[in-house]
Amino acid sequence: MAVTTLLTVHSADAPIDTIKPAMAFARDVGAHLNIVVLGIMKTMPTSFYGGVPEYYLTDSRDQTIREVNECAKEVEALVQSANLSASVLVENLESGLVAQRMSTHALYADVAVFPHGSVPNSGATADALNGILFNSGIPVLVLGTAEKQRYPFERAVLAWDFEPQAAKAVHQSLPLIADAQDVRVLLVDPVRNRAGSNPGDDIATFLARHGLPVTVDLVPSVGKDIADVLLRHAIDKNADLIVMGGYGHSYLQEWLLGGTTRDLLSKTEFPVLLVH
Repeated sequence: MAVTTLLTVHSADAPIDTIKPAMAFARDVGAHLNIVVLGIMKTMPTSFYGGVPEYYLTDSRDQTIREVNECAKEVEALVQSANLSASVLVENLESGLVAQRMSTHALYADVAVFPHGSVPNSGATADALNGILFNSGIPVLVLGTAEKQRYPFERAVLAWDFEPQAAKAVHQSLPLIADAQDVRVLLVDPVRNRAGSNPGDDIATFLARHGLPVTVDLVPSVGKDIADVLLRHAIDKNADLIVMGGYGHSYLQEWLLGGTTRDLLSKTEFPVLLVH
């Protein structure tokens, strides 16, 4: 099944150019792009209410709405100049509602796309990504740092650990890797009494039946973080996509929010497809 609709979230306080990689990717894929321009409504701790006039908070929220609407106009201008099939949607939300509301928008998209720098640099965008990833069921693609993303993806590394979430990641990646010339199934420290004598052969056979050229790579972690091993292997194989899933809710949240690995995600030149 082809990818027909993409979703991206643009924080209104981010530079307008940060939306361009998602737009370029949508154009390359030939998909419609739903762009949510997100503004965060300021709130005030209850302890301050007694000493602050009510109009102060009202004026602040009105200012946010004006700024977000202006940002949406700029995004619409970019869309028109790019001749892109896209819809620009505006959301003004308190920070605690971002994850839930963005996961609702994700119900009407095949894949959510985030430019590489938007997640580490914006709390609101990170909340949006987490909400989509953990609550909507669709994959999230974090684009790499390269000025021009390589698409169609020709070389993909798929993390595999025999868990249902890893299988879900493989299944949801199929529309994006249909034209791949080299697919690597990566197993880090496989447990042979669980994986059998030939770990990874079963999922490799499944992928081969989809017409994909598959190689199974067994790699020791040597005490390193699994995410670091995965990224290093992708670099060694000159990959243009990593597909990742199967590590569980708490582990994956830690992977996204942890300092070192999060920095690696922001620096990688190739996209990472995250599936929960």
